Amino acid sequence: MRTEVEKLTDELASHPWSALTPQEADRLAELLLPPVLDIVAAGIPPTQGTLGIGTKYDYEA
Repeated sequence: MRTEVEKLTDELASHPWSALTPQEADRLAELLLPPVLDIVAAGIPPTQGTLGIGTKYDYEA
């Protein structure tokens, strides 16, 4: 069941991104990265996902 849920959420999350050109998607990701990293650094998101899957953020700009 977990695999099916992950597959469905990935599919649903991909639709807005697929409406963009590759260059637009790259730019949007570039613009979103700093606030996402700030949110993660502030400890706002849980370190444990709702499906019991651990989360690790190891991105370095």
